[in-house]
Amino acid sequence: MASSFNFEIEDDPVPIVLMFKTMLEHALSNLRHAELARSIKGSFSLVSTTDPQSLTITLNDNIVSLKHGVGKDSKIIIHLDFSRMRESGYKPRIEGLFKHPLFAYQIGKLLSFPPSNWADDAKRFWDAAGSIRGMPDGMKLICTNEGRELRLGGGEEIVEITGDSTNLSNLFAGSSVLINELMQGKLQMRGTMKTLTVLNGVTLKSMMGELNHDGSTV
Repeated sequence: MASSFNFEIEDDPVPIVLMFKTMLEHALSNLRHAELARSIKGSFSLVSTTDPQSLTITLNDNIVSLKHGVGKDSKIIIHLDFSRMRESGYKPRIEGLFKHPLFAYQIGKLLSFPPSNWADDAKRFWDAAGSIRGMPDGMKLICTNEGRELRLGGGEEIVEITGDSTNLSNLFAGSSVLINELMQGKLQMRGTMKTLTVLNGVTLKSMMGELNHDGSTV
């Protein structure tokens, strides 16, 4: 479980570090993914191809260290568009691939985050965020590829969010922000602008690891 890992981040971490900490914590709650992470030793860097963002991740048994920039000890450097890293068939450019082929393969598996249950992710999100001021009374979620719905909460103000299981899970597990998903057409929403503003802010806090399970923020 992710709780058995010790995540180390620098003081005043940049957003990309917090984002990957959140994504790794969620991914490592999967037993097989946790076993994979423990089998990897060493550092690798991720460099954005669309902006100046970069970070280095180091794995050592149960310790996962994250810091901004490209570390001098990185075995491989992965150049990618962060917005496309979950896109099927997307292939980033990898420096050090031929020098460290096994390590590169392991990191590729690590970054192929295991699928999670969108409904479970949504329930955890609602438990953590449903009582935050400005949140709607409830949510109606429609999963297009599974043909099923989930209702959370209740009352008069109900926001409706539609998308496939992957994009719904990404949103509620803290891997994406609502406004970005809407602008890219990955999700659709029916609700007021006020609700959109609040929900977007809460999903951003979730991505940054600032949302506690008691509904408060860090």
